[in-house]
Amino acid sequence: MEHAILKNNDPKTVKPPQPLYKQVKELVIDKILKNEWPPYSQIPSEHSFVRDMKISRMTIHRALRELTQEGYLDRIQGVGTFVAESRPSKAAKSIKEVDIAIRSRGNIHSCAVHFLQAEPIGPEGSSLLHIPEGQTVYRLYCVHRENNMPVMLEDRYVNPELAPDFLSFDFTGQTADTYFRKTFNLLSDDHKIEATLATPEAVHFLELDQAVPCLQHNRRTWIGNQILSSVQYIYPSNRHQITW
Repeated sequence: MEHAILKNNDPKTVKPPQPLYKQVKELVIDKILKNEWPPYSQIPSEHSFVRDMKISRMTIHRALRELTQEGYLDRIQGVGTFVAESRPSKAAKSIKEVDIAIRSRGNIHSCAVHFLQAEPIGPEGSSLLHIPEGQTVYRLYCVHRENNMPVMLEDRYVNPELAPDFLSFDFTGQTADTYFRKTFNLLSDDHKIEATLATPEAVHFLELDQAVPCLQHNRRTWIGNQILSSVQYIYPSNRHQITW
């Protein structure tokens, strides 16, 4: 059974205006932290939020999706959205972009772009970008270096309808993440990090002597409820550290 949405009209708790999706997130987090919505309980549907808060479904969808990515909620397709078993620490931070991490250590970042092109997307990329297989996408394939040592392989697909000028930029001088941050507003990400062994391709482009354990970081960047980019970063464990 879903809970009713309650509006907070207490003048003592009035805050400066915020984007609507952040207001929705604050409402949900407040109810979770006060245990009004305890772990495993079902929260209102997107339709209920739209009806009771008079906010667009896209805004509600973004707020709930980000809360799911941040660990506050669990969303089960065809069933509903539930409060997660455990909540994340507010001290959690985003992963630093590779060029920022390298420069913060006092080292030099550089990037070698091996190809930047339009190409038909395959089945794996299609499922990640939610684009029909065979449709044209943009692809960036590059290696990031720290003091000229290859430390990260980046393989990125971009939706050309959302970033039509992507191929015209020089990504040896700025990262794609920097380009997105400067070009678009209201971006959000989801992440998946796992251990893997370097493939022959990674061994070649990262100039490794042999296959070594690597950290694989898959990241999708969203504009509202549309996926702008899907990228895979490969970090050789013996050369690079991810900083938070």
